[in-house]
This record gives sequence, structure tokens and C-alpha cells, in this order.
Amino acid sequence: MSNGGLLQKAMDQQGDGEGEVTGAVVVADVASSDNSGFMSAPMKQGAGLALVALVLSWLLASPKIQSDYAFAGLLPILIFVGSFYLVWNAMGRKQTAVIAVAYILLAASPYVAMSLSSGEITITDADLSDDSTQITLKIRESGAIFGSSVDSADVTVTYDDSTVWESTIPFAINREDGYGEYGIISLTVSEWYQGNAADDAPYIVTVDVDSSSDSMELQSNHLQRTIDDVKSATAGAMGTGGDCDSSKETCVVGVALKSWSGLDAMGDNPPGGLPHADYTVQGTMFYGSTVAISYPTVTVVNGVAEWDSNNGEYGGGSVFVGDDGSELPMPGSVDSFELNSKYIPIEDWTISDYGCYHFTVEVTQSSPWSDDSTVSHTSYYEYTEEGEDFDTGEPTDEAWTSATNCD
Repeated sequence: MSNGGLLQKAMDQQGDGEGEVTGAVVVADVASSDNSGFMSAPMKQGAGLALVALVLSWLLASPKIQSDYAFAGLLPILIFVGSFYLVWNAMGRKQTAVIAVAYILLAASPYVAMSLSSGEITITDADLSDDSTQITLKIRESGAIFGSSVDSADVTVTYDDSTVWESTIPFAINREDGYGEYGIISLTVSEWYQGNAADDAPYIVTVDVDSSSDSMELQSNHLQRTIDDVKSATAGAMGTGGDCDSSKETCVVGVALKSWSGLDAMGDNPPGGLPHADYTVQGTMFYGSTVAISYPTVTVVNGVAEWDSNNGEYGGGSVFVGDDGSELPMPGSVDSFELNSKYIPIEDWTISDYGCYHFTVEVTQSSPWSDDSTVSHTSYYEYTEEGEDFDTGEPTDEAWTSATNCD
């Protein structure tokens, strides 16, 4: 019994030890289950990030977004990488290949779906040609199947909610750049221009290809071509001492001319610039009904103003206008530091008597930019003698001042 008792005690102690070890293992498994396995916190976080990345991938797979925001596609990729790392660790870094394949399929699924869904087009750009005669649309496609089958497009242009032009034209997705495949459609502005674009009267182009359609509002500054406001002004160039006759102290030695042509502005403000407008400007200064200065006709095409300078008698013969405002200087042959311009000397006037002068600027445009009507403006000036010499009683100065009329 004593041996049996000793043996029994030994067996009991061994059994107790095994139980402790088993219990320790169970405790370790339970403790480790919080950081690994399918229900662990990192696993849930990884799955949540994967869902966010998938949604973003679908949103950013649009050809238009890819074109406008080329680097936006990196965002879902970075989120997928973070998700992969959390899931990979949660699964004990096992089955790496399976997890990687699953993530690649998730990330690629929106783009695969886009490539298989024919008929999805997006107008991504509308660029004005250098000569401002055409607007070129860049149209992207959702996949190669669409690009290989399309051969025409129905194009409609609306202005102020009315259709002003529509046509079926040849079209193909036959070009490619760093963002993918695309096609172009060139629209000649003069074929459908109706008037200045505005917030309440936009130009909208719609392109229909098979069962897909997309529209874009064209930039208003590209489609503001009609002159509806004109201003004119002169400034007297003043001389002193030896510049003047009859021993006058100051005198008018010439006049500088300028005009403004563009969009109507509030009050007496100069018109807004129209850098893409085509028009002609005729400036004439009168003394009563007699022409004192007949400035050469200025022709403005796409922001470049040109005229016959008559070998420097009328400035350099060209100037850029429209980009920085609507001002068109109409220079003469003599520089004036005070006026920051070239003026037309008084000896070149056909008449230079004292009295009232008026300067008229007339702007004309041909169809379709206008109906050939003239937009004009007249400003008035008094050319007078002033002051009095105490010894001779003769005037001592001359003045060129603005007036309201010549009545």
C-alpha cells in the first residue's frame, strides 16, 4: 500500500502539471487572439481601409478625373497598401501570395469594368486655337472596345438655352497620351457664334456617341467677341518757352489720342478687354465739321492691332490689345515723357485754331461677330488761350481741357 500510495501520488502530481501547462497554452491563445485572426482589431481595420480604397478607386476611375487630377489615383493605392499590411500581419504573415492577388483584383476592378463598359465618353478639355478660330474638344473613352468601334459623333452647341448648331461629324478614338486614349473634335467658332457668352447665357457643347453622351460649358472668355462699348480720349501735349510762339510761357504742341473697345462696363469705366475679338477702329478729331486729324484705320484681329504708320508718322503701326484691358493707343510721331505716349504735333493738324474740338471713335465688326452696326463714342475738348501779360496784355498760356459738348 505504501508503494501504491507513492505511485499514486506521483501520477497525481504529473496530471496536475499537465493541466497547468494546458491552461497556460489556452491563456496564451486567448491573449494572442486580439491581434491575429479574422476577428482581430487589425483585421477589421484592414478590411475597412480596403473598402474605403475600393470606393475611391471606382470614383477616381473616371477618364475625366484621371485627366484633370492625374495623381489622384495614387490615393487609393496608398490606402490599399496600408490595408494589405494590416491584414497580412493579422493573418500571421501567411498566405502572402493569396492576399496579394486578392488586393490586386480589388484595385484593378474599377478600371477593368471601365474598359469593358463601351459607350462611356467624357469631354475633358476644350482648347482655343492660337488664331482663336477653333475650339478643340478632347474626348476620352472608357475602354479599348469603344475606341475601336466608334466612327462618328453627333455634336450640338447651345447658347442661352437655344440650339445654335448641330452636326454629325467623323470621329474616332485614335490618339493616346500619358493619361490614355482619346479623340478630338474641332469646332469652328464662326459657324455657331451668336453673341457674347455670359453667366446667364453660356455656350454648352454636347457630344453623343452611340449610347453615350457628355456635355461641357465652354469658357466664356473664349466666346466674348462682340464689341458693345467704346470710349475715346485725348490729352494735350504741353510745351514751354522756346516750344511756343508769341513768347507764350506754355502752349499746346500736340495731342495724344487713345480709345477703348470691349465689353460694356459700369459708369464711365473703360470697357472690358476682348482679347479674341476682330474689329476695325476709325478715329477722327474734328474742329467743328472740319477734320483736324484723320487717324489711319486700325484693324484688330485676335488681339493684334495694326495700321499704316506712314513711316512713323503714326507710331509703330502695331500693338497688342485685349489681354491687359481694352485700351488702344493711337500714337503720333513725337514722344512725350509726361503723357507716356507719342503725340501728333500741332503742325500736322489740318487746322489748329482756338475753339472746340471733338474726337470720335467708331468701331465696326462684320458677321457673325456683329450685324455690321457701328459702336461709337465722342469726347469734347476746348483749345484756349489763358493768362495775361501785364505789359502787353497778350495771353501767356494755352490750355487743352475736357468739355461736355461743343455747343
